Amino acid sequence: MKPFRKIHLALFSQLILFGFAFGQNAQAGIVYDKTAGQITLSDGAGNLRIRIDCATGCWIDSLAVRGNEAVGAGDSVYTGYRMGGRLFTSRHAAGAPAIRIRNNRVSIGGIRYGDPGFTVEEEWTFETHPDDIRWRIDRRYLNGGTLDENYFPCWSFHSMQTWDGALLDTGGVAWCRFLDAPDATYGAHAGGLTFWNKAQNACLRVTPTHNAGSFMAAAFSRGENNAFIAAQTVAPHEIEMKHELRRFLEKSRDVFAPIKIEESEISVAYKLESLAYDQAYNRGAFAGLNEASVNEILNTIARYAVVDKNLYGSNGWRTGWAVLQEPWLALFGLAIDSPDFIAGYSRALEYEKEHAVLPDGRVLPRWHHDSSDAMPGTYRPDGFYECQWGYMLDSQPAFAIDVAEQFDMTGDLEWLRKFKSTCEKALDYMIRRDTDGNGLFEVIQNSHTEEKGTDWLDVIWASYEPASVNALMYHALARWTDLEELLGDGARAEQFKRLAARLKTTFNKEIAEGGFWNPDKKWYVHWREKDGSVYGDNLGSVINFLAIGYGICDQLDRREAVLNKMEERMQKENLFIWPACFFPYEENVGHPAVNYPFPNYENGDLFLGWAELGTRCYVERDPAIAVKYIRKVIDRYERDGLAHQRYTRGAQTGAGDDILANNAMAIVGLYRNIYGIRPQYNRLYLEPHLVPELYGTRVKYGLRNQIYTIGLAKEGCSVAAGHFSLSCGKPFGVRPEGDRLFFFDGNNARHSLKITCRKTCSVDIVDWKDGLMSWRETATSGKTNIAHELQGLAAAARYSLRINGATGRSVLSDAGGVIRFDGSVDEKGSGFQLTCE
Repeated sequence: MKPFRKIHLALFSQLILFGFAFGQNAQAGIVYDKTAGQITLSDGAGNLRIRIDCATGCWIDSLAVRGNEAVGAGDSVYTGYRMGGRLFTSRHAAGAPAIRIRNNRVSIGGIRYGDPGFTVEEEWTFETHPDDIRWRIDRRYLNGGTLDENYFPCWSFHSMQTWDGALLDTGGVAWCRFLDAPDATYGAHAGGLTFWNKAQNACLRVTPTHNAGSFMAAAFSRGENNAFIAAQTVAPHEIEMKHELRRFLEKSRDVFAPIKIEESEISVAYKLESLAYDQAYNRGAFAGLNEASVNEILNTIARYAVVDKNLYGSNGWRTGWAVLQEPWLALFGLAIDSPDFIAGYSRALEYEKEHAVLPDGRVLPRWHHDSSDAMPGTYRPDGFYECQWGYMLDSQPAFAIDVAEQFDMTGDLEWLRKFKSTCEKALDYMIRRDTDGNGLFEVIQNSHTEEKGTDWLDVIWASYEPASVNALMYHALARWTDLEELLGDGARAEQFKRLAARLKTTFNKEIAEGGFWNPDKKWYVHWREKDGSVYGDNLGSVINFLAIGYGICDQLDRREAVLNKMEERMQKENLFIWPACFFPYEENVGHPAVNYPFPNYENGDLFLGWAELGTRCYVERDPAIAVKYIRKVIDRYERDGLAHQRYTRGAQTGAGDDILANNAMAIVGLYRNIYGIRPQYNRLYLEPHLVPELYGTRVKYGLRNQIYTIGLAKEGCSVAAGHFSLSCGKPFGVRPEGDRLFFFDGNNARHSLKITCRKTCSVDIVDWKDGLMSWRETATSGKTNIAHELQGLAAAARYSLRINGATGRSVLSDAGGVIRFDGSVDEKGSGFQLTCE
């Protein structure tokens, strides 16, 4: 081995900083101070620096991320285990480790610790690279035993302020704000972690690779002296929870059950990266809004919805509920726009399909870490159950809706196919409940006097025919009409279409005729009882938003009446978001202890979970109203972090023991309804509804491994992706695919134009309607030939094709309504026009 010259650490740091200051990409470095028994490693840019102390054991005693020290002064990173109340770690290894250094690699072997009854031997290998440092831990268990805790490794950071939290590869977040007491601990089956500190603009990303057949988890705790502890674990089997199914403990760190180990070997490798937070989570430039606040809401409040792998809801991990009654769960992913969240929710739906859907199609509406909220006798070992407040039948359509909208995000047709029979069973469960044949689906109870809930407003005693459940059924049937067609089942599609149409007709009837519309008050009521009486005649936001937002209410005068009255009340009370209802529920139709006197809880308080649907209802009428309430929610976040269950009607202060991640749904509304970002299974569809102060917004958006830059302007919308860009003044869809670009006119699922071009090319749609299609193309790097294909035309019809204003030539569409032609384009651009002769 070549001898290495010892370099003073201060000089080493200066050399790295010198290179950085002059714009040089310094080489990844290793410095070995043999006298001190310390090895210092850095990535090429000097953004990540690790110092390993091997003098009396082996541990990382200094870790600097973008110049900020995260470990030191007694804190460290180490491996180890706890058994029988005793802690054994690599910090107190027996004997001196064997150190080998060659090129960019450091190997530290012979790290042995434990006692004669259970001994561990490890080898650590580090490699420095220009953009990261790799750390591999190879561990041998020399004996068998049961470990109370297993550190693989344990990261002990300076304080709870070192990081804001950690974004997890489960799609969730370990938010330090919620680890608010000594030993408070959150545990999740996460492997990859990204620690971030917004104020320091710094991230530490830890990406693992581990043995096939091994399993990972991580526990995050508030330790002694306010230290932030992140203990990673690798085990040869799934890691169980110790206290029922709890992921969060208020005053204890033993969140995971003991791990049984046999004499064996196991390894894990971590890629450690230092990132700039504003670059790693760059969502674009949001004109007129604080994009930093939007980013934080999505990285904290929204991702807190993930309790753990396979457990997605709105309540989060502190109280440990996942509520399957919520039709917006897939929409979280639309705005969070993170591959790990989207992939994680796909897995969660698969898990629910196997564990929460009963053979008859009944979708159990909730998961909880214990049986405290369960209807007696219904709690299952996997945590799913019937709710104590009643049979929540909105879980049936909500599950089918969430599957449909998750498919919008992934475009994975084979994944969707796995859900076909399950979603059909879930919908059939409700379809069978139209016992009187009027097109409305009934719930279990017939009257509010039974004092049982049936929908998301679970302690309001809605019964027999609730408008809420029926509105959700309409939306589910409409979505699955299209999906059944896509899956090739025309008979099912026709059945669902017919049922949806019949439901819509009855729903819109006046209350005297068996429907939900009150013609005197000009709003929809909450439910009809078996004797024909109606309740919830109080301008319920949830009910009326469902009717309008899901397209059941398609009469302009009705929509105007409802939305005008709501806005009038909002201004009169100066509310920052819509309440559950504007006027009181009738006496004795809800839980008396929490709902009365009005306004209280579900009888009048402010719940933010329905904000996306509220903005959806207002955008076509007046997007300024929708933007106003989105802005008010952002302002509220900047004041209190939105870390509440609800807000009181009077003082508009946070209330409730729970913390609802659906407080972020206004931001989902910003993305979906204002910016108009609506992924579809085969395209990115854009339908913005802007106000002038948002002109100039540029959104960076990822969808299915493609990054889009979306420009929003008064003239229309532009999209850049790959080596293509496209602009259009009306709603459109787009999909880049290698050297091909697909343009979809409006929200058509079939593309209207396909161009094939190997060079950078821009397309500007001038006009696109039946009989006249006009657009302009520009190539930025010289003359190039572009192949064109237009679809959706009249079959076997003659069209006139004009290029750059030249005399048109006649072209004939084929039997499928397709025309193909080549055209030459350069940096000056070419105009194309196709008209029907």
